[in-house]
Amino acid sequence: MDIGKFIIQLQSCSKKEFKTILQGFDIQLSEKELNGVHPLLKEISLSWLVLGVPLSIQQRLIQLLGEQRAVNLFNEIKQKAPSSFK
Repeated sequence: MDIGKFIIQLQSCSKKEFKTILQGFDIQLSEKELNGVHPLLKEISLSWLVLGVPLSIQQRLIQLLGEQRAVNLFNEIKQKAPSSFK
Protein backbone atom coordinates (compact mmCIF):
# COMPACT_ATOMS: atom_id res chain seq x y z
CA MET A 1 0.00 0.00 0.00
CA ASP A 2 1.36 3.41 -0.81
CA ILE A 3 1.54 6.15 1.82
CA GLY A 4 -1.31 8.18 0.30
CA LYS A 5 -3.73 5.26 0.52
CA PHE A 6 -2.52 4.47 4.02
CA ILE A 7 -3.19 8.04 5.18
CA ILE A 8 -6.69 7.93 3.68
CA GLN A 9 -7.28 4.62 5.47
CA LEU A 10 -6.15 6.13 8.79
CA GLN A 11 -8.33 9.22 8.33
CA SER A 12 -11.47 7.15 7.94
CA CYS A 13 -10.86 4.11 10.15
CA SER A 14 -12.91 3.18 13.19
CA LYS A 15 -11.26 2.77 16.59
CA LYS A 16 -11.41 -1.00 16.14
CA GLU A 17 -9.71 -0.74 12.73
CA PHE A 18 -7.09 1.63 14.16
CA LYS A 19 -6.33 -0.83 16.94
CA THR A 20 -5.90 -3.59 14.33
CA ILE A 21 -3.55 -1.38 12.29
CA LEU A 22 -1.48 -0.65 15.41
CA GLN A 23 -1.29 -4.35 16.24
CA GLY A 24 -0.03 -5.00 12.72
CA PHE A 25 2.89 -2.67 13.48
CA ASP A 26 3.29 -4.16 16.98
CA ILE A 27 2.47 -0.80 18.60
CA GLN A 28 0.58 -0.89 21.88
CA LEU A 29 -1.77 1.85 23.08
CA SER A 30 -3.93 1.63 26.17
CA GLU A 31 -7.68 2.03 25.68
CA LYS A 32 -7.44 5.57 27.12
CA GLU A 33 -4.58 6.46 24.73
CA LEU A 34 -6.46 4.93 21.80
CA ASN A 35 -9.58 6.97 22.63
CA GLY A 36 -7.50 10.16 22.75
CA VAL A 37 -5.36 9.57 19.67
CA HIS A 38 -8.04 8.19 17.34
CA PRO A 39 -9.86 11.53 16.77
CA LEU A 40 -6.57 13.12 15.69
CA LEU A 41 -6.32 10.74 12.73
CA LYS A 42 -8.76 12.86 10.74
CA GLU A 43 -6.13 15.62 10.70
CA ILE A 44 -3.29 13.54 9.20
CA SER A 45 -1.92 15.02 5.99
CA LEU A 46 0.64 14.06 3.36
CA SER A 47 2.26 17.44 4.02
CA TRP A 48 3.44 16.06 7.37
CA LEU A 49 5.97 13.94 5.48
CA VAL A 50 7.66 17.10 4.22
CA LEU A 51 6.88 19.65 6.92
CA GLY A 52 6.66 17.40 9.97
CA VAL A 53 3.80 16.98 12.41
CA PRO A 54 2.29 20.40 13.21
CA LEU A 55 3.13 21.84 16.62
CA SER A 56 -0.56 21.96 17.57
CA ILE A 57 -0.87 18.18 17.01
CA GLN A 58 2.37 17.55 18.91
CA GLN A 59 1.04 19.60 21.83
CA ARG A 60 -2.26 17.72 21.84
CA LEU A 61 -0.44 14.39 21.86
CA ILE A 62 1.75 15.55 24.74
CA GLN A 63 -1.39 16.63 26.61
CA LEU A 64 -3.00 13.23 26.01
CA LEU A 65 0.01 10.99 26.57
CA GLY A 66 2.55 13.00 28.52
CA GLU A 67 5.78 14.22 26.97
CA GLN A 68 7.90 11.10 27.46
CA ARG A 69 5.21 8.70 26.23
CA ALA A 70 4.55 10.91 23.17
CA VAL A 71 8.28 10.99 22.30
CA ASN A 72 8.61 7.23 22.85
CA LEU A 73 5.56 6.54 20.68
CA PHE A 74 6.86 8.80 17.90
CA ASN A 75 10.22 7.01 17.94
CA GLU A 76 8.54 3.60 18.00
CA ILE A 77 6.38 4.50 14.98
CA LYS A 78 9.40 5.79 13.06
CA GLN A 79 11.32 2.62 13.84
CA LYS A 80 8.51 0.24 12.87
CA ALA A 81 7.22 2.08 9.79
CA PRO A 82 7.77 0.23 6.53
CA SER A 83 10.79 1.54 4.63
CA SER A 84 8.50 2.83 1.89
CA PHE A 85 6.94 5.18 4.47
CA LYS A 86 10.20 6.71 5.70
